[in-house]
Amino acid sequence: MNDYRNNEWTRTGPNTPGPATPQEPIGQSPGQPAGYPPVQPPAQPLAKPLSRRRSSRRSSSRHSSGGSGSSRRKLKRMKLFIGVLLVVLVVLAVAGVMTFFKMQQFRGEAQQLTIDLRQSEEDLARAREKITEMNNDLRIMLANRIPGVAELSMNRQLEINDQYVRNITFVQSGTDQSKAIEFSTVLENTRAVPALPNVTIVLFDESGLQTGAARLTQDQAVTPVDAPELQPGETRTYSAQIQLQRETPSKYFAVDVN
Repeated sequence: MNDYRNNEWTRTGPNTPGPATPQEPIGQSPGQPAGYPPVQPPAQPLAKPLSRRRSSRRSSSRHSSGGSGSSRRKLKRMKLFIGVLLVVLVVLAVAGVMTFFKMQQFRGEAQQLTIDLRQSEEDLARAREKITEMNNDLRIMLANRIPGVAELSMNRQLEINDQYVRNITFVQSGTDQSKAIEFSTVLENTRAVPALPNVTIVLFDESGLQTGAARLTQDQAVTPVDAPELQPGETRTYSAQIQLQRETPSKYFAVDVN
């Protein structure tokens, strides 16, 4: 290929620099053959500020210490909660066992009391039967000894229907120191002729001993009368008090009509 460059262009002058001396390529180390790639100098790491390093270390240490402290506190709370829960469960279990045994004991006692109650009821029923039999026997004995004897009852009208005596009612009166028994009896004369009342009321205790007696008189009539005789078809009511001769309670009575 032809070189068309002008010599004048390449002519040297006073201001023209001299022949260019061969310069080493940038980055070419001395003594390195030309044509090899330039050797790059090792890159030096940038130095970080010490303050940032220290602050980051402090923050990381704080975070680590704070996290470990909170986890420890949580662990302690969890252990405390589990301990309290276990104690409560143990207490509930012990209370349940004790309650179960107490209930079993109460059931046994209730069953025993039920058995005792039934036995007592049976004994009471047998005792009542014996008392009833004894009262019947005593009433029979008293009836054989005292004609017309009957059991005494208070505040209840007792039918007599013996000749002209229709019924009689007994009432307790007096105080604890001075007790008495009042009676009220109805007489009716169904005969065609007058009848002179001759009635005696006698009280007896449980053994058959006399405790008191009263005889009907004209002044005992509830409605005042002029004559003691009962006229045909006449009805009278007598009321009086029987003075008790014994402290033992009266249990039987008899109405003697003549």
